Amino acid sequence: MGIGAREYPKGASVLRRMLVAVAAALAALVASPSSAHGHAAFAQSSPAAGARIEQSPARLVLTFTEPLNGGLSRGSVTPAAGGQSVPLVAAGDGRTLVLVPRGPLPKGPYLVRWHTVSTQDGHALEGTFSFGVRTAATTSDSEVEQSPFARSGWLRIGLRAVLYVSLLLWVASALIPRLLGLGRRSWVAPPDLDARLRSQAIALRERERRIAGELAWVALAAAIATTLAEAADAAGGLSANGVSTFLFNGEAGIGRLALIGALLLAALQNGRARLAALLAVVASWGLAASGHAASAEPRGWSILNDWVHLLSGAVWLGGIGMLALVWGPTLRRNREARRLAAERVLPEFGRVALPAFFAVAATGVVSLTLQLSAPGDLIFSAYGRLLLIKIVLVGVLAIASSVHVWVLRPRARRPTAAVTSAERRHWRLVRGEPIVGICVVLAVALLVTFPLPPEQLASAQNAVASAEAPCDPCPLPTPAGDELSVADRAGTQLVSGLLRSAGGVLTGTIRVFDLRGQPSRTPFEVPGAEETDCGRGCSRIRVPARERLAVRVQERGRTFTADLPSAWEHSANAEARRRLVATQAVMRSLRSVRQREFVTSGPGSVARTVYRLQAPNRLALKTGGGVRTVIIGDRQWTSTRESPWARGSYGEGLPFALRRWFRWSTYSGTARILDRRREGGRRVLELALADPATPLWIRLVVDVRTRRVVREQIAVSGHFTSETYEAFDQPTEVEAPRVR
Repeated sequence: MGIGAREYPKGASVLRRMLVAVAAALAALVASPSSAHGHAAFAQSSPAAGARIEQSPARLVLTFTEPLNGGLSRGSVTPAAGGQSVPLVAAGDGRTLVLVPRGPLPKGPYLVRWHTVSTQDGHALEGTFSFGVRTAATTSDSEVEQSPFARSGWLRIGLRAVLYVSLLLWVASALIPRLLGLGRRSWVAPPDLDARLRSQAIALRERERRIAGELAWVALAAAIATTLAEAADAAGGLSANGVSTFLFNGEAGIGRLALIGALLLAALQNGRARLAALLAVVASWGLAASGHAASAEPRGWSILNDWVHLLSGAVWLGGIGMLALVWGPTLRRNREARRLAAERVLPEFGRVALPAFFAVAATGVVSLTLQLSAPGDLIFSAYGRLLLIKIVLVGVLAIASSVHVWVLRPRARRPTAAVTSAERRHWRLVRGEPIVGICVVLAVALLVTFPLPPEQLASAQNAVASAEAPCDPCPLPTPAGDELSVADRAGTQLVSGLLRSAGGVLTGTIRVFDLRGQPSRTPFEVPGAEETDCGRGCSRIRVPARERLAVRVQERGRTFTADLPSAWEHSANAEARRRLVATQAVMRSLRSVRQREFVTSGPGSVARTVYRLQAPNRLALKTGGGVRTVIIGDRQWTSTRESPWARGSYGEGLPFALRRWFRWSTYSGTARILDRRREGGRRVLELALADPATPLWIRLVVDVRTRRVVREQIAVSGHFTSETYEAFDQPTEVEAPRVR
């Protein structure tokens, strides 16, 4: 913190090496191919990307993972062989962009270029894909692409870095005196320094006041410049109408206006401590409401968490920076000033810095769970690698602070010959902290340029991957955070729905599979829905929102109806995951339970089985056909009506355990709450789960009070299973049978 390079050459060398390492890490990340492609929030389209269709489409519908700013979203359709763009009528509605050609499209391949802006966080997204009318699509051009650094991205990164640095420093200058109960008095240069540093104390306080005022103006200029740059990127140019549409269509725009308004008042206000603290809180909320937190679910809690993260980060990192700015020149020249700062100023700052650090760490962990779909995203996604760099830098800063507070500072106060060495190392670390803090802020500025974190992008990437070329059958996409994946049977057919509900309209994709798990050739329809064909056994639908969705399937001259739930709690995904994990833990902790199973492959096919499970590793089952099985650990006995008990081995080296019998948390990422109701005098919760890879769909009915599963339905091609659970923790004995 302001120690001269001449006095401590070793420290300067260490700092240079640290900066070179951080710069190399950031450069390697930026150069990574995955940081430049595959991050658009494009989910699907009709016609599908890479599809061949036999007649000119009446309209093209592009679906995205977030609500669109209709005034800034646009698209074009151009013959792939070259030529003029097709005249279109474009309209954005919710999460869809609809392109209506003004006339039939002649035979040939076409390129669709789109540009959208999210109303949730204000990110501009662009992409391209192709389809063919009575001919093959140009699949080589069917690439959804979005680079965080495209369209003057580095300019926006630089402006955000300036905004974050100046804002954090100014928020620290406004909040820390209030947190320490000092009112208008200086926390950087306390009054009792007058007796020992009379000439410097007044200069320190004047420097603090001047720096705080300048920071407010710098942050205001950076906020305005950042907003204008992002508005120009979103609108395709800087204009009054574009800026207005960008700011007044969505909560992200309101957050940006709140940030600018608070900073303007802060720059104009004249040393009023309470007003400055209030404006610092408002400005931090504006920044949180216009960033990634506005895209995560649950949205309100995500913004609140990010808000607290920003405020605590400002107190901790911004406080370190303010100490460096105010005390730097004095510490460079005056050894007595360094000793007084270590004895009087730094301990006082530590009263707020330590709680602020713990708040930063806690809210950072919450952000990780909201932004990453799995721990591996920290390594295998560009966003995660950059986030990991930020975490490492924060850890380095925390370790450095701990060492100089609890190790070096106490040593420097001892009246021994080692004081000079301890004091030197102490100030070397203090001096390096602001530099590492700036690196943290730079990492944050880079993070914000990514359109969406991995948690929100996972489903879009899966959809894009399956849409890059024609496929039959196509892999099922993972449901996005605002989508529901459910299934039911209709005759022998499996009917699945990937549904999205917004603005009173239900949209989505219905797929029908035969007994072999292949896309079905059986005709089906969704009564009352507007349907668009998307391949064999596939239809995209649009219908007024409703509680249940009926899908009629014609099979062998008979009509069967699948009943799909189509209403769910959109903002309760995190709760659904928590309840699922808690329910699994309760079921695994049971001493015993009885399970009744009903399995069918369609009309006329029924199999019943009763299971008795006893902890920790015993199972007895009996089928309707008279087959009996007893399993204890890795041993198994089986008998039929015609044959006695025969002993064998269970599994392939992994013994049976009741804990492994219940395995639902694997599908927690797709968990949705379908209903809350009362059954038989008890409150129950109905959860929907899905595994697109199998594919498999599960519905659980859970007793809210006991957190036990009451009923379970499993749908997979060729098998439809209903389970009921009873006799929880009732006395039961599963014994090894006697073998003659």
